[in-house]
Amino acid sequence: MATTIDEPDKLEVFAMAIAQLPLETLHNELARIENSIDHLQRSNREIEQYIVETQDDKEKNEMHGVIIENEDVIIGQKLRIQMIKSEISRRSR
Repeated sequence: MATTIDEPDKLEVFAMAIAQLPLETLHNELARIENSIDHLQRSNREIEQYIVETQDDKEKNEMHGVIIENEDVIIGQKLRIQMIKSEISRRSR
């Protein structure tokens, strides 16, 4: 399993880091992460199609592992998006 940003220590460090960033940088980071999620989701769809088409069971198992890793990364990135949106909202009050 991939190491993701949702580990408590990393979350705390990320929260402290985004608190120091300018709003423009936060908005840019949101766009960057959302783009990354789009690419990972597209990659997963392509891998799923490959799994359907291949006859190699070993390759299928490896590709399932890649999908799981990508999903773990997506979860972490979605959490980062929530944290950034919360920080932007906090500053807008």
